[in-house]
Amino acid sequence: MSATIVRLTDSQIPAAAATLARAFQDDPLMVYAIPGAVDRARLLPEMYARMIRFGTLAGEVYVTAGVLDGVALWLPPNAKWTRENIEASGMHETANLIGNDAYQRYREVVGREWQARERDVPGPCWYLFLLGVEPGAQRRGLGGALMRPVLERADEEHLACYLETENPRNVAFYLKQGFEMIVNGEAAGASSVHFWTFRRTPNR
Repeated sequence: MSATIVRLTDSQIPAAAATLARAFQDDPLMVYAIPGAVDRARLLPEMYARMIRFGTLAGEVYVTAGVLDGVALWLPPNAKWTRENIEASGMHETANLIGNDAYQRYREVVGREWQARERDVPGPCWYLFLLGVEPGAQRRGLGGALMRPVLERADEEHLACYLETENPRNVAFYLKQGFEMIVNGEAAGASSVHFWTFRRTPNR
């Protein structure tokens, strides 16, 4: 499938968040954090809307043109995790949104991933914070197309790219995109979630 990839506009945030919510409805991290399927369907759109708003403030968000079937949120090497950006996006209220217990389970996993990222990629890099494709549009090349603008720029800038996933089904896809696996299915603390991390060196 050939797809035109464009930068997200503010008016597209709700639709983009809904796409990510459907893409991650059965993701192992989301299932662990919010076990109830009905609760995930209700809460994830707003949770992802806040993440996307943060992405527009601190990074770059790309979507498929026309029908919004995919979203990629990248944070650049100089991404600013400032209090102002976090509060402006609403991410500081995530615990209130999904409940403190769910938030602590989520933090348990992403905190371990953060430690791995700081350990394994200490230098500047582009970080793929989120990549999701509408379930019915998966396996058509949209994921790779959504990543391409930043992968090409990273090559030009001689910068590495980094990402993690909690879904084993994504491993082969990221290897195909030129990433090298760093962490292979490490358990995230005492949780039931495992994660994989990947680094891509510039091709130029």
